Amino acid sequence: MKPIAVLALAVLLPVTTSAEQLLITEGNRLLRLDLENLTRKPDVVVENASLGGATGRDMNGMICLLPGASGRFLAGEDTGQPDTRPGWGVFDALGRQVAKLAGTYQVSQAEPHGCAFDREGRLFTSSVGNQGFGSGKGQLFLWFPPYEGHPGPPEAYPATGAASDGFCKLATDIAAAGGIAIDEAGRIYVASAGSGVIERFAPPFPTSPEQAGGCGSRGPTGSPFATRIQRETFASGWYTFSGLAFAPNGHLFASSVFTGEIVEYDASGELLRTVLDPDDWFPPFSTGTPMGLALGADGTLYYADLDLTWDFPSIGPGPDGKVWRLRFDDAGEPLPPEILLRGLAFPDGVAVVK
Repeated sequence: MKPIAVLALAVLLPVTTSAEQLLITEGNRLLRLDLENLTRKPDVVVENASLGGATGRDMNGMICLLPGASGRFLAGEDTGQPDTRPGWGVFDALGRQVAKLAGTYQVSQAEPHGCAFDREGRLFTSSVGNQGFGSGKGQLFLWFPPYEGHPGPPEAYPATGAASDGFCKLATDIAAAGGIAIDEAGRIYVASAGSGVIERFAPPFPTSPEQAGGCGSRGPTGSPFATRIQRETFASGWYTFSGLAFAPNGHLFASSVFTGEIVEYDASGELLRTVLDPDDWFPPFSTGTPMGLALGADGTLYYADLDLTWDFPSIGPGPDGKVWRLRFDDAGEPLPPEILLRGLAFPDGVAVVK
């Protein structure tokens, strides 16, 4: 379980608005910030399990809206682990959990993180695996709708360690798997902080978790694994890739949490520029350590800052996690980043919604 946030905020239900909102996972909970009124304190959409009572849930990672106009959303949810298997919680528009997708993992601290829906309504998620460099046990899941129900026998959840049905794994060897993004061609991009690469998976993808649907193999945990996979390295470098976000022009922004950078690639994987470049070599950086990324309608980049700090020889999240915005001038050049929130605990995911 991650640290509890240092901010004390009122628990408020979401409101209907046409303005852009920023959803943030931090302190094991979900916040919502009104981007049109930054003087207003963020609302707590889902409180963490230690403070939220029976409805509290420990949340982290990316946040994804489900297809359609229901207002339902999904994010990493690991309340009660390891007794209750971690996975991805499905929530209604009021922040009430209505379903859970729990995978099978190769490590005890699985850390569900990434999520993205393609045009066919299929869900792709990533679990981090080992959080350091080296051995890659991060995974890429493909889930098939409907995204309903809970793992285990009826009425057993959350008192169950059971896994869900309805998924097919596309990879089980990604080193510290992080953010996910999908391009116009339906290709899936996964950040790998532990190997300094961005993985790319191309369709066609399995259509069901059975052999007839293209998921006829078995992975290391014995779970369904894709029979055929088209996988390649899209980009690589001296980065710890974490968050990914596509711009309307097809360029891909990628954050590198340990080096404190955000870089931009074209559609062929060529590095175009660094849009966030810290002055120092090692954290802490004055511009933060960017983890999750999100892009606003006006092209503004938002990033979650873990506030990585040294406690030699270890490095980990500090007490002053932040959310920043990075705007661009009329010529497309990045302006100095601005802090929107601070004093957060392990902010690792952001999403722009209306």
